Amino acid sequence: MNDRYFTMRAHFFEREENGECTFKLKELEERWFCSVKNVKRILKQFEELGRLTYIPGAGRGNLSRVRFTNTFQKEVEEFMKECMDHDQLDQAAQLLRLPIPKSWIANVSSEIRKMFGYQTGAESKDILHAFISRDITTLDPLKVSISFESHLIEYLGDTLVKYDPVNDQILPHIAHHFSTEDGKKWTFHLRKGIYFHHHEQLTSKDIAYTVERMKNSAESSHQWLAEDIQSVECPSPSKVIFSLKKENPFFLRYIASPNFCILPANQPFDESEWIGTGPFLLKERSDNKMVFEAFDRYFLERPLLDELHFYKVSQDAAHIVDFTLQHPPTQEVMSKHEIETGFRFLMCNLRRKTVIRHPSMRKALYHLMDIKQMAMDLKLEPFIEASSFVNSRSTPQVKDPQTIQSLLKEAGYCGEPITLYHMYYQKAFGVADWFKRKGEEYGINFELYPFTFNDFYLREIDEKADLIFMGEVSSLDPHLSFLGAFYNDTLLFRRMFPSSSLKWIDRKLEIFKQEEADQREEIMVEIEEHIRENNLLIFQHHPIKTRTFHPMIKDVTFHSFGHFDFSKLWIPR
Repeated sequence: MNDRYFTMRAHFFEREENGECTFKLKELEERWFCSVKNVKRILKQFEELGRLTYIPGAGRGNLSRVRFTNTFQKEVEEFMKECMDHDQLDQAAQLLRLPIPKSWIANVSSEIRKMFGYQTGAESKDILHAFISRDITTLDPLKVSISFESHLIEYLGDTLVKYDPVNDQILPHIAHHFSTEDGKKWTFHLRKGIYFHHHEQLTSKDIAYTVERMKNSAESSHQWLAEDIQSVECPSPSKVIFSLKKENPFFLRYIASPNFCILPANQPFDESEWIGTGPFLLKERSDNKMVFEAFDRYFLERPLLDELHFYKVSQDAAHIVDFTLQHPPTQEVMSKHEIETGFRFLMCNLRRKTVIRHPSMRKALYHLMDIKQMAMDLKLEPFIEASSFVNSRSTPQVKDPQTIQSLLKEAGYCGEPITLYHMYYQKAFGVADWFKRKGEEYGINFELYPFTFNDFYLREIDEKADLIFMGEVSSLDPHLSFLGAFYNDTLLFRRMFPSSSLKWIDRKLEIFKQEEADQREEIMVEIEEHIRENNLLIFQHHPIKTRTFHPMIKDVTFHSFGHFDFSKLWIPR
């Protein structure tokens, strides 16, 4: 009942005057997912509870009226206090999913953090509560292409080997030993006593099944990781032999990818009942909440936290009450960590027959994207101007807005609409609005369209978008991530670069895979130069995020994709 009541109040809030509002019963029918008859019954129940007065519309088609007993803000704060007094975390998160004014959340943010950030739960469990402000897309290793979801599957599953970013080498993991004689046949000896979350023991057949699933799934975005595997033999439960079509020095890096985590052969993959061998198991998953529980039979060190709870809330709530404190109290010593989170860019869709295909149009967009001015106008977080995938290769770019008009003329641009897509969150709206206003100064007509990560997986966006604001974040293995950026056909590079450029890049990447690290860096520079010279995308910046943690949260270290390592966090009693 509280859920329905607050959903109604949030919906009516903007048009509420002096505690009163007129409405159509159909509005509540759609939001409460019930019949008009039940809407009337529920309103009467609220009236009996003293929360409102309901005045039905006189006659068919006339508006009904409701008069609330208390202000919405008072009810929100009282309800949150009640939730805090009784540790009703789910109910509090439910309220925080609604579009409630920021100031109201801020008023109780410190109290909310006491519930959500760090606490000892029932049965002496150490539980970390975190917020997410969007739907989780997919956790299928074959499909996942969003950094946060990619990071999550690293806790649910394990790979045969692991990449060591400190020494740039591959280490044993599920396999305790591996060897090759000619680079085409690889033998892996598996650890004994590794268990899946459904308590079945891992064997070589599970490795073969995982490879087969990777190679043959029609929906896989990561088939390229298995394309060189010709066959898999299982001479014993603890031994597996890979035969490759050709020698590939990147093979070990491929199978160290989180997307190549081993799944059980005797259990069809089900996202809602994710079964792997990882340090956490999926205990609960719904549209609005996800719970990871430490796996007590994990073959390596057990996580120090017992559970991770992820609650879906509104973007405002996630920003204000996240346990990575935005405005920490000054009296406590906080733990601060700065991380770079990839790079942001404006993608040019060169598969559509539009003015964007003209080199002069893209050059005009390059000069229009004045990242220093944008940062000043929008008061962006600290950043490094980008001209590369990584900040170590990035340098400031020269922009000359005086050339924009002549370039537009060369391109034959006559003010036709240019569809500009951007992510559906507050900062992305700000950047898109800023770019639209800058375009208007030169007669460029941008039409803005927000999209979600779920939309990103759909190919309809390819047919409609001329430009897309997007970002790319590297895993722990930057060279494998560079390959993945161009080989993963879910990502925009493969979807929107012209075929001529992709063919040239593919040839370079074949050489890339055969070279040592220094030569690979040189090839990456060549590819980035090709992208810049042709303005296939417009580089923006490398965001630098400062995360501040409560002093009770210990051993904060960062893992892949710019996210911190949940398996290392702990909370002292």
